[in-house]
Amino acid sequence: MTKSKAPAPQAKTAKPGKTAPKQPPYFLLLSVASMLICGLLAWVGYQLFVASAEQSNLRTLADVELKKRVGAVSQWIQATQADVAAFGARDALATAVAYQEMERVEEYRRAVAKTFTGSESVQFFPRGSVQLNPEGNPPINFIQMDLINQAEARESTLPEAVKMPSGWFIQIATGLPTDKEKPALGTMLLTLNMQALRTLLAAQNNEHGSTSLIQRFGTIEQTFFTSGNGEVDLVVTEAIPDSNWQVSFKPSYTLANRASVNPIPFLGGCVVLLAILIAISAWLSRFIIQHKEVQQRAKAREKAMMATKGTREQKDLDVKVKEEDKSLLGMDKDGATQESPAAPQVAEVEEDDGLSTIFRAYDIRGVVGQALTPAFAESLGRALGTEALEQGESTLFVGRDGRIHSEELSINLVNGILSTGCNVINLGLIPSPLLYYACLTNNASQSGVIVTASHNPGEYNGFKMVIGGKTLTNDAIKALYTRIKREQFRQGAGVEQHENIADDYVERIFSDVALAADVKLVIDAGNGATGDIAPRLFEELGCFVETLYCDIDGRFPNHNPDPSRPENLKALIAKVKSTNADLGVAFDGDGDRLTVVTPKGQIIWPDRLLMLFARDIVSRNPGADVLFDVKSTRQLNSLITSYGGRPIMWKTGHSNMKQKMAETGALLGGELSGHIFIKDRWYGFDDGMYATARLLEIMTLRDQDIDSIFEAFPSQPSTPEILVPIDEHRKFDVINKLVAQGNFQGGKLTTIDGLRVDFAKGWGLARASNTQPALTLRFEGDNEETLAQLQALFKRELKKVDPNLELGF
Repeated sequence: MTKSKAPAPQAKTAKPGKTAPKQPPYFLLLSVASMLICGLLAWVGYQLFVASAEQSNLRTLADVELKKRVGAVSQWIQATQADVAAFGARDALATAVAYQEMERVEEYRRAVAKTFTGSESVQFFPRGSVQLNPEGNPPINFIQMDLINQAEARESTLPEAVKMPSGWFIQIATGLPTDKEKPALGTMLLTLNMQALRTLLAAQNNEHGSTSLIQRFGTIEQTFFTSGNGEVDLVVTEAIPDSNWQVSFKPSYTLANRASVNPIPFLGGCVVLLAILIAISAWLSRFIIQHKEVQQRAKAREKAMMATKGTREQKDLDVKVKEEDKSLLGMDKDGATQESPAAPQVAEVEEDDGLSTIFRAYDIRGVVGQALTPAFAESLGRALGTEALEQGESTLFVGRDGRIHSEELSINLVNGILSTGCNVINLGLIPSPLLYYACLTNNASQSGVIVTASHNPGEYNGFKMVIGGKTLTNDAIKALYTRIKREQFRQGAGVEQHENIADDYVERIFSDVALAADVKLVIDAGNGATGDIAPRLFEELGCFVETLYCDIDGRFPNHNPDPSRPENLKALIAKVKSTNADLGVAFDGDGDRLTVVTPKGQIIWPDRLLMLFARDIVSRNPGADVLFDVKSTRQLNSLITSYGGRPIMWKTGHSNMKQKMAETGALLGGELSGHIFIKDRWYGFDDGMYATARLLEIMTLRDQDIDSIFEAFPSQPSTPEILVPIDEHRKFDVINKLVAQGNFQGGKLTTIDGLRVDFAKGWGLARASNTQPALTLRFEGDNEETLAQLQALFKRELKKVDPNLELGF
């Protein structure tokens, strides 16, 4: 039996309709890339070495030409002044002018005219006889009057360029006689045309560039003479000593040609570099082709893995963060944030004893009758008095807001302070900004405390504290708690006195802010502490004021004193519309926060208000730092940068912001909650009334209504602050778990204050409130769809870490 032969293997053929993929022309692509890279390097190198050297050479040549011209004009001024003084020194001339000996005066006039090139007029005036004569030839206007009076008063006078109907002229005045030890019997005013200067500067080789003479008084500059032609975009300027004049020089192409550098050696190096890069391209193309099959297999595996992956729980967001926002978000090279994990926002204290819950990150606050009592206020007074004395302060300012329990708490607080031997200056019922103003402007002390719970409902109260000019925060507040628990108090007998700071505060703002037009303003004080002073201040500034809830009532019968809540602004919006006001402003309970509404009923949230202040302040202070909190719009970043400022995102909280303002030297800061910090012309503390005054100043100077002004600023769909109620003891734990366990896809996490997650199309924030038992959330997106996605994402992750949260969004 014979074995059958196996069929010969057949060559594999491609399936019908398919062809083998062509290999890309790697060598050609790499060669083109090499040429592009070499071209880019050549351009950069040319700019760095050739063009830069030429620019340096041209600057040196221009400086030489400038100094020649400065020296020539300076010598002419000195010589002319010396000749004028020589004529003026003659006692016979002074006598002839004083006694109106007209023949002798005329002889001297002819002699002076012959001496000075370009003499247009020589005028003599007996002492006290000069009068305005605009029709004279030359005329006697205020400029001439001022020159003559200075010379007559024996003050130093300088040559002055004066513009007349027929052109520019030079005028020089001297007293007669010029000897300053003798009384002036009269004055001589010499008027010259530009002939001498034209001849002088023509000798300086006009082919090298143009020369301009500039006269400067204060910030006003006027060019009164130009000679030659300058075509190069470079101008050098130098002041002429002992004068009000400057010389400006602009080079010509002729001078630029002398500054040129031979580029041939540099270009030869570029050719050698290109040859090397093309050789490397040839080697790389072979290497890529050899490894192509390995890469294709890796792609096939990756595709198979993606095919088996389950569907996502939620549609992905575009998570690529804009480059210009990376530094703002504190991201390092690996994309991580600079501060991690989320730090607790409360002042850490020794034990959980009920009292500890009212010690917060930047003040003391709680419900009256629980941990916060009159007895506690006295203990706090003892602690603050002791702390002030140990820091070298012998006096504390004390103020209070209009809450129904603030007066009793204030009395106990003062008693506690006095018992330590520390003195008290009682400022009475005031907004918080007046306490800060007193600490920064009154020589008696840089320390103080105000009884207030700011924007919280009526059952709350608390204390904001300043020691040595600095608002107390975390560690300092923790130290007060420890001092109270251990009863580490000094003993003594302080003295109390009362003082009214309101008049000085109003006068200070009145002297700083000027309105360029009439304004009709509606003020909603929310029955808070600004009810008396705010209408008075803005009436002093010239506004027509309509008041709303300006009677101080600590029960807050109309709405809570929190202007960050839209529901608290409904009455203000209606009042602005019904009275045809230019704008409305709502202050919180202690006046350090504000929110603005427009005639169209739009709410200008404070982060958008910060855009306007940034444009105003940064434009006058290029490079200035501007702070905003994590709750604020990301639009501020690019906007502040475009104005030439440096944006800095920071932790929410008035004391956190003030500390960062001091650390960075920032001129402006703001929070979404309404705290605006202005250190341009002011003191850098949060003050709703002063911020409103500056807003009115900007609005009237621009001669625009408030709606038109803010239409020019970018806006994206966003939510106001969303409050999620939560037990005081749980809120920080929930945020810490959210940071550790949350799945935010590819979003970039910032944890300087709670958790902010940024995507290319929007961002979301969750943080623990420092002033109430709640989480605060906020979202912003490119469109409403993205906004809804962000809220759904945070809702999902919050429910994972705490299923019992009642999320009302």
